[in-house]
Amino acid sequence: MKNSLTLLTALLGASLTTLPAAEPPASAPQSSTVQEVAPATEQSADLNQYRLDTIPEPLTKVRGIHPRLFLDAEGVVALKQRVATTHNDLWRHVKASADTAVKKGPQLYSTKPAAGRPLTSGDQLWQREMGNAMPQLAMAWLITGDKRYLNAARDYALASCSYPTWGPKHADGLDLPAGHQLFGLALIYDWGYSDLDEQTRQTIRQTLIRRGETMFQAVATGKIWWSQKYMQNHLQVNATGLGTAGLAIFDEHEPALRWVALVADKMKRITEAYGPDGASHEGVGYWSYGAEFMLKYMDLSRTRLGVDLYKGTPWWQQTAAYRLYLSLPRNGWTPGNTIVDIGDSPRADYYGPDHILRRLASEYHDGQAQWLARELDQDKATIQSANWLNLLWYDPSIRPVAPADARALPTFHHFADLGIVSSRSDWSGNESLVTFKCGPFLGHDAENKFNYDAGAGHVHPDANHFIVFGGGEWLIRDDGYMVKQTSYHNSLLVDGKGQIGGGKPYFDGTAAIKAKATANILWAKSSPAIDQFAGDATRAYPPELGIKQFVRRLAFIKPNVLIVADNIELAGAHEMELLFHPEQPTLQDAAGNGRFISTSGKNKVRLSLLTDAGVSASISTVQAQMSHGGAPTPMQAISLKKTGNQWQNVVAISWSDKAANPPQIQMRRDGTQLIFTLDNQEVLTLPVDIREGR
Repeated sequence: MKNSLTLLTALLGASLTTLPAAEPPASAPQSSTVQEVAPATEQSADLNQYRLDTIPEPLTKVRGIHPRLFLDAEGVVALKQRVATTHNDLWRHVKASADTAVKKGPQLYSTKPAAGRPLTSGDQLWQREMGNAMPQLAMAWLITGDKRYLNAARDYALASCSYPTWGPKHADGLDLPAGHQLFGLALIYDWGYSDLDEQTRQTIRQTLIRRGETMFQAVATGKIWWSQKYMQNHLQVNATGLGTAGLAIFDEHEPALRWVALVADKMKRITEAYGPDGASHEGVGYWSYGAEFMLKYMDLSRTRLGVDLYKGTPWWQQTAAYRLYLSLPRNGWTPGNTIVDIGDSPRADYYGPDHILRRLASEYHDGQAQWLARELDQDKATIQSANWLNLLWYDPSIRPVAPADARALPTFHHFADLGIVSSRSDWSGNESLVTFKCGPFLGHDAENKFNYDAGAGHVHPDANHFIVFGGGEWLIRDDGYMVKQTSYHNSLLVDGKGQIGGGKPYFDGTAAIKAKATANILWAKSSPAIDQFAGDATRAYPPELGIKQFVRRLAFIKPNVLIVADNIELAGAHEMELLFHPEQPTLQDAAGNGRFISTSGKNKVRLSLLTDAGVSASISTVQAQMSHGGAPTPMQAISLKKTGNQWQNVVAISWSDKAANPPQIQMRRDGTQLIFTLDNQEVLTLPVDIREGR
């Protein structure tokens, strides 16, 4: 038989060149696509092109058989054995989640927005939690045979089926609430098939048909904004829901095979879209969202379609390292504070990520991923909405390996495609962490593949931006999930203006593409005592600002000194402003000598201006606007300003325990070199032209 992927691709045709992806409403994140050419003008689509004439053999074998999604009858028996032995602790968490869902009961239909969203959004994202609860209840029923779980699963399913809209009326059944509920209903239908009464089965089946067909047609014809956004979580989540629903009812509703074929094509394109370094442009939080749903589909694709999307995909092989290197130091974890928050990421995962890491550990024999999953579990720093996947994806034969025990594991990692550097002083758990970002908004690989925005809504205009974590807390901060403004980042403004793509609730990738705006890390190197890296953000700014050069070099003198050197050159005289956002309350030295001190309950941070000719230094407060509206977040800013057409600026940032004093760095120029000393001892030499010296 033909390879299933080849078969599906042949049946689908070369590509899904249908309607252009419509722009999302203002309250929805914009996104991207995975094709080498931008979407064409609107055209009609022949939906019959997605009809499968031949069903892949693994799917044919389960026709008329339930369960078949993730588990079959033998798999259920093996699962019961695992939860009694190697997976018992993981099972207790799943049972607790199911018990909570039983006690809570299904939510009545409401048009209220999700928690943390403005009252005007009307997105009804609370419905996602309905979809998330259904597999927990269904799995608890499979394992225990306790009718409480089956009855609760039925109640949740029927409540979902009864909702007059899935999501807001203007996008009924066409976005994330639908993706989650399609997935949850499909598992209840499949896992509870022989135990649910016929009326309940019929209601779920008819809902899957009606809702699935609505989503299928919107995606197949390109009438929904995310239909070609291959590097964006909306397509990944919704396609997984639609594909799972199709696999649940394909033998009772033949048109569902079209859903299966369409989703197979979309997921193939998604895996081909990502660059080789494993990093996510959407930030770690959104990485956990997209990765969870993509892995769900990849499991089903392998077992039911015979298509293995894990193989030949470097991004998946490397992506556990992205979560590891963007983890905060182990002993600095607190509830809601475990990850670096670049992009639209919060400081903790949206989903999991324990089950995600365990799947990657199993697939790629990754002991560090296994260790990170275990540690997050032990710290209760995981999101339990899909913890049932731990029971399927945990492989106890993979030995957890702490980074400190992996002698070959560097403390430094350069994600070269996306332009992110993670630099640690050590792996002790109490280390300092510097994160630097300077790359194309979707990565170098995507920049070469696409001539249109392939999913940049959650990107920030933050080339040459850096953040610092040390002494168990944030010292120099990121902005979070905010309107996309360069002024909220630790970078450069010219005449008060920032980088291309900013100024809106979501990053304007189309503007960045039209302007050929990009940025890149010039080089990155590590040594036991000092890590150094340099970025060029010149082309990230509007051409009318006349920026001929904005190159930044960072030298992390471990464990608690960071040198930030900037070379700025303009075509004419303009006001230049460098911003640094401290996390903790900050005061300027009374002597007005360009020194600033931040203090907290734990640490003291010093920022010292080492090149002060013609520079004015002050502290201000930036009122950062949230992307979803609501009250602004005040961010303190250290502002360094100079008017002219050239500026070489150097600052030293150092930190210590609150009871001590941060190191004081001195700098002198000696010909073509900048020499830095600490306690009268030379610690670093940089070329005046900071682009050199790699």
